[in-house]
Amino acid sequence: MRYLLRASSKFGVHSPSVFEFYTKVILGGDAGEAFRQIETRRTSLLRQKSLIETTDFGAAAAGYVYRTRFRRVNAITRKSSMNPRLCRLLYRLVKHSGPANILEIGTAMGISTLYMAAAAPGSRIVTMEGCAVIAEKAMESFLKAGYGKIEVMTGNFDHHLGAALEKFDRIDFVLIDGNHRKEPTIGYFMKILPKLHEGSMVVIDDIHWSAGMLHAWNVIRNSEEVSVSIDLFRMGILMFRNDIARENHILRF
Repeated sequence: MRYLLRASSKFGVHSPSVFEFYTKVILGGDAGEAFRQIETRRTSLLRQKSLIETTDFGAAAAGYVYRTRFRRVNAITRKSSMNPRLCRLLYRLVKHSGPANILEIGTAMGISTLYMAAAAPGSRIVTMEGCAVIAEKAMESFLKAGYGKIEVMTGNFDHHLGAALEKFDRIDFVLIDGNHRKEPTIGYFMKILPKLHEGSMVVIDDIHWSAGMLHAWNVIRNSEEVSVSIDLFRMGILMFRNDIARENHILRF
């Protein structure tokens, strides 16, 4: 409710550059053949009722270091994957950024990864997934879609993020969509920050998922290195530019 009361439409955006980004990228249209192919894969996963043993290290671990449980493939896909509307937005953000290097924290079944790969087919993508069994399903999706060069790293993000960062001299686009707890989310951003540059973009999913995630978002967006932050409720966007004044926006999407 607070978001709805505070969120602006395009008529409330006074910065010309943010107005153009909001109207042309965030609210922009899509061209669809790549979307249809990826959504066909999503549909296939949603039809799979087989049980797999998963390992959770984030919020789903319910306070433990990790938690194992048996879950159905279709349930994981439904709960853990970005919905089609957000995936199309992610595609537009990546397309607009034109990144050479992409880091994703939280692969899940690989649907969001496929959208980023479709938007920047020549980019290097490293994606991180805590559960090795889920990572195998994601890699299956990448191979079926012809994106076999996507690199998947598995294991606890707290332990393996450093190794992932060593693979890049710098990072152009980051999607943080894993763990969903305050301190780890802030910690991931701080570790990634030295690899960012003017022109980088960081997207954080589920910023209103809990009070802890909202706190993390507020801490991160107020970092002095961030020039523009955009709160779309489900997703937060961070930009790093020297040519515009520091701005925080809450926009309708």
